[in-house]
Amino acid sequence: MTPSLLEALHWSTMDISGAEYRGKEVPLLVVPTRYLLKLDTTMISYCDMQRVLFEEEKSAYNQAMQQNICDGKIHPLTSIHHTSTYNSLCKLMEYCLSPAVTTLQDRLKENELRLSMLQEEAKQLEADTQNMRNGSPRRLMNHGAGGKSSPTAQSRHPFSNQGSPRSPSGGSRRRAC
Repeated sequence: MTPSLLEALHWSTMDISGAEYRGKEVPLLVVPTRYLLKLDTTMISYCDMQRVLFEEEKSAYNQAMQQNICDGKIHPLTSIHHTSTYNSLCKLMEYCLSPAVTTLQDRLKENELRLSMLQEEAKQLEADTQNMRNGSPRRLMNHGAGGKSSPTAQSRHPFSNQGSPRSPSGGSRRRAC
């Protein structure tokens, strides 16, 4: 360490030694995360903030270029400096946006997968509704009990593959197989 740095360190520790510490109570509230985390709003405000920063840098660059024009010409070093500074700031903003872009791409893939699953489920439900309209309810129950129904229908109705709770003979208890 240089002597000047040591001296600055010494003076800063001397300033702290006479300091008084006061306790201050800070209220702490615990709330459910659904009230705190609104991802859509956060992403929109984050993207808006990045857009505003880009516009500010762009206008500052244009203003700096306009201020340095003399007799319709700008000095080449000034132009190079302003342009490189602007490019560096744009790269920095790009690096800051990289996690947000990755998150949005991941969310898009998840949403596309979820959409395809929901479309398949909708088709299955429409087919079930059509079968219910065309055929008798007993035929539909036999179809579900035979294991030919879709896995999504079985997951919605976990007891659908166990048969009816009453035996065909009319008794009130199930028969053991």
